[in-house]
Parts: sequence; structure tokens; C-alpha cells
Amino acid sequence: MKLKKYDDETLKHIHNVELMILKDLISFCDENNLTYFMYAGSLLGTIRHEGFIPWDDDLDVVMLRDEFEKFKKLFLASPNQKYELLTNEAEKDYFYFFAKLSLKNTHFEEKWSSQLDFDMGFNIDIFVLDDLAENKYKRFYQLKKAYLYNRLLIMSKIRLDDLPFISKLITHSMYHILNILKLNPSKLTKKCLNFLKKYSDANSKNVFDISATAKEYPLIYDKDDFKDVIQVKFEDIYVNVPKNYDKILTELYGDYMQLPPEEDRYNHPIDIIDFGKY
Repeated sequence: MKLKKYDDETLKHIHNVELMILKDLISFCDENNLTYFMYAGSLLGTIRHEGFIPWDDDLDVVMLRDEFEKFKKLFLASPNQKYELLTNEAEKDYFYFFAKLSLKNTHFEEKWSSQLDFDMGFNIDIFVLDDLAENKYKRFYQLKKAYLYNRLLIMSKIRLDDLPFISKLITHSMYHILNILKLNPSKLTKKCLNFLKKYSDANSKNVFDISATAKEYPLIYDKDDFKDVIQVKFEDIYVNVPKNYDKILTELYGDYMQLPPEEDRYNHPIDIIDFGKY
């Protein structure tokens, strides 16, 4: 996948719009006593840059499953003129296990978005951490099946044409097979969530992110690492980060305070950008 750089003015505009969305998300969480954490590259940006990674163009937060389900229920219960929450409950063809808080009447879409039946506006990714089984055999099965669901979900909706020939052939074939079997994103997500509920355990020592895969497994964390919240500066506000952020970032990125080489500072390949009135 070929990545690109934005001009400085466009990237600054992107950051300003996404920061507005983050502020509104934080206000909603504060009003409803919900806990979120900055996550992945956005957690790295918070700690290393006190804001956005200068060349990055997205924002990620994460919630534990119980908090996310409360958030989703509350948000979807009241119509919102400014935002929509993209989930499988809201859009039957939505093909991620994480949600997106999407700004209405804007567009921030990759070229495969033409295959979708809904618009993808400027958004924040909201990832979810699920309990991981304690028994090593159940854990092995849970992780393998979760990884499979994650791959099938994407292949059930999106055909990527810029893959190597064999990978393209496999993904296109799976797309057609899944559609013949009528296993659309909504059905696959429901099956997966029912599967995950079987392993839900408040006493679990570990949680995992089904959406983020490292090699062949989803990312795994100690649950206690997301127990305590501290506030850290992000641009002109303060945001929630896990108290054990150093451990989390080290596991994700190694020496995370070290900047990557100049040639590796790229963005996502966004093809359609429309800021609307923002």
C-alpha cells in the first residue's frame, strides 16, 4: 500500500477537525461518567509530542468492553445532529470490530470507500478491549477464532485491488464465497460478539484488542494496565492515558521516544477529503 504526505496546511486542518471531535467525545464521556484512554499512535503522540504525531492524520481511543457498551447504548439512544456512531448496529455493512465517531457532512475516505453503502466522515476510532480466557487452551482457541473473524469481516465487504496477485485472488474469492453464504458484516459481527461474551470475565487478568493484529494474534494487555487513569496534555487540552502507559508503549513500539527516520514519516492513503463547514 503506497502512503503519502499531506501539505502542511491540509494536515493542520485535519488535526483541528479531529481535535474538535476528540473534545466532543471527551465531553460526552465526562457527562456520562465513562472512561476512555488515548490509544495506539494517539497514546504515543500524547506522551512523545504532547499532541498529534506531527505527520499522523488520525486519532484513536480505547475502552474496556463494559464501558464501550454503555457508551454505545447512550450515544445511539439520542439523535445527534453533528455525529453518527458507526457500528454494525447502525450500519449493516460496517466492517470493523471497532467503532468510529464520524462527523456528519464531511468525507475522509480511502479509495475502497466506493464499495460502501454509507459515508465515512472525519472520525475518531474507538477500539474495544475484551476479556481474555485464563485457561491456556481456551485462550489459544479464543485468539485464533477472533483473528479469523477479524479477517473474514473485512473480506466480506471490501475487495482490495492493490495486493499481490495471490493475496488479491484469495481475498476476492473469499468475498464472493461469504456473499454467497450471506455472511455479511452484520451477521459476522453478531456471531463474533456472542462468541466473545462466552469468555467475558470480570476477574480476567488480560484483555485483548480483536481489531489490532500483531503477526497472527490480536494485541494482548494486562487488564490492570487500564485500571488507573492519569491526565496528560494533548494539544490545548488534557486527556486520559493509562497510568502504566510506559509499559504499554514499550510493548507496542519498543524505544517509543525515538523518532523514526524521516523517510518513514507518512500518513494513511486518504483519497477523498471534504471538510464540509469545518
